[in-house]
Amino acid sequence: MICGKKTVALCTSRVYDPNTHKLIETLNESLKTQDIQLFVYAMNADIYWDENSIPAEADIFDYVPFDRVEAIILMDEKIKSKTVAGKIVSRAKKFGVPVIVIDGEYEGTINIGFDYAAGFEAAVRHVVEDHGIRDVHYMAGFKGNQFSEERKEVFKKVLAENKIPYNEETMVSYGEFWATPTRICTQKLIDENRLPKAIICANDVMAINAIDVIKKAGLSVPEDCIVTGFDGYDEVFVMTPAIATVTCDINRQAEATAKIVLSVLQGEKTDPEECRVLPTFIPNESCKCPRAADLANTVAMNRLNASFYRYQDDIGKIHYMIGRMMTAKDGEEAVSCIQRDFAKYMCCIAKSECLRTDKNYFLEDLESEGYSVIYDSGYDGKQIQEFDVREIVPRLDEICAGGYPLIFQALDYMGKFIGYACYYYQTYEITEYAKTPNITEMIGAGFGGYLNMRCQKYLLAKVENMYKYDALTGLYNRLAFLTAFDTLKNDPENKGVELTVLMSDLNHLKSINDNLGHDAGDRAIAAVATALKENSPENALCVRFGGDELIAFIPGKCDIKGILSGISRDLEMATQENGFEISASIGYYQTAISSELNFEEAAKHADKSMYIEKEKSRSSSAGAQ
Repeated sequence: MICGKKTVALCTSRVYDPNTHKLIETLNESLKTQDIQLFVYAMNADIYWDENSIPAEADIFDYVPFDRVEAIILMDEKIKSKTVAGKIVSRAKKFGVPVIVIDGEYEGTINIGFDYAAGFEAAVRHVVEDHGIRDVHYMAGFKGNQFSEERKEVFKKVLAENKIPYNEETMVSYGEFWATPTRICTQKLIDENRLPKAIICANDVMAINAIDVIKKAGLSVPEDCIVTGFDGYDEVFVMTPAIATVTCDINRQAEATAKIVLSVLQGEKTDPEECRVLPTFIPNESCKCPRAADLANTVAMNRLNASFYRYQDDIGKIHYMIGRMMTAKDGEEAVSCIQRDFAKYMCCIAKSECLRTDKNYFLEDLESEGYSVIYDSGYDGKQIQEFDVREIVPRLDEICAGGYPLIFQALDYMGKFIGYACYYYQTYEITEYAKTPNITEMIGAGFGGYLNMRCQKYLLAKVENMYKYDALTGLYNRLAFLTAFDTLKNDPENKGVELTVLMSDLNHLKSINDNLGHDAGDRAIAAVATALKENSPENALCVRFGGDELIAFIPGKCDIKGILSGISRDLEMATQENGFEISASIGYYQTAISSELNFEEAAKHADKSMYIEKEKSRSSSAGAQ
């Protein structure tokens, strides 16, 4: 249970698809009567064409709380990937969660779906038997596809019963359920003067495109060729001619699914007949029948138009927000670019490791570091903050109290999963559902682009530092120092400002190298450099000119005695840590900054002072011996 409620997870794709949207609404309303919460986990892409290349957004199904949901509903035909669906079923079994599969079959699951074969058979019989057409052609989907092959067998069966010879080479084309392949196949039939008296299509998309190609060839539907579809998409009823199709009443399927879910939760056995939903064939103008009257179709077209024009308006906003997010100076600024009136009733959770500044999440495999909220339209404070992913989303109790489904989609960029977005609209308005893939894509591209560009800047800075700073000491190298010194002396604000130049030289370096090795000598040089840097003011320019010759240029007044004392103290600690004496002779020279200031002259004065200190050190060592 989640938030004190029994919870059911629906795994699907394209929540804005009219059929999926209807199922979500009807299913949620049915479950609500029993105080059951619905979580929807959805992709936005079709992935049936390549089982070997599953997109990152399929990772959204990994975030189903299998240990806390009472049942899983899997829309197999919507996900279209046996690999992804099989993984969901396997994880559900691991946690002992029952799985109801819509339009698919997996071992150990309850399978519910439309009797597509019966619906398609009604369409074929209407054309062959009611209209007496014997010259028929089947526009199939993909070769080997379960639904396409099943409909082909139905096609063959009806032809055989009506004593029509079947020839697969001449009577079957493969439109692959999509526009371009169907157009190519239809045009080929026309070019070869083989256009039949009827084309029976395996889905509506192919029927729409077949009709368009026939009409552009100067022919007529249905006079020259009858065309039928399958699926009952809204578009087919408002076209000219309106297309005969097979509708699958999603409301009936959703009601049946809800009934089965409730039976499962109550421990009751499911009736196989309740798992079988019969589609309805609707004759229409494209098969020489009268136009099917349905006032709801006018509403559907208005809804489609509203969605289209709204989508056009959203494109500009999306590009604007993506550009601003990608060029933001930090994460907070990036998420602040998301306009709340555009992305309301939603929040986004990201993997914390992708927020690292020193690693590129998209190019490296990083260990999990937890999760963070990166955007929450219902929160006005700091956006990016740590989050326990087991809480699913912030304010979960408040959101679930609304009684509407929560919709989860994957945030991804450059083929890697970033996190997930959760939408909790307090409405079933399809135009809101239709916005979700655009918002998800915008945040994935914008925030992912920001993360990637930030890492690129980090790498560029790292490369720049390699050329700017000495590898051993971390101080400026000579070339970088000259640039910084030139900026310092030519800044008008620095004119006449006091400048202190410290010259440091490691004592007894040769002896250390000869007796302890060059590694010890390097450690000694690094220790002096660290002491010089840490005891000089932040605005000091510290440079390694070569060997053990280290110099600090300090603009402004400074406590020279305090600096020297601090260096001496730090070198005593370095001596104890390394087990051999580390000391330095330091001289200094003070002057004023001007554009004519010559650093070499200033360094020479400091060098003289340092040399005096060096002689004192040598004399002291000789006296001690």
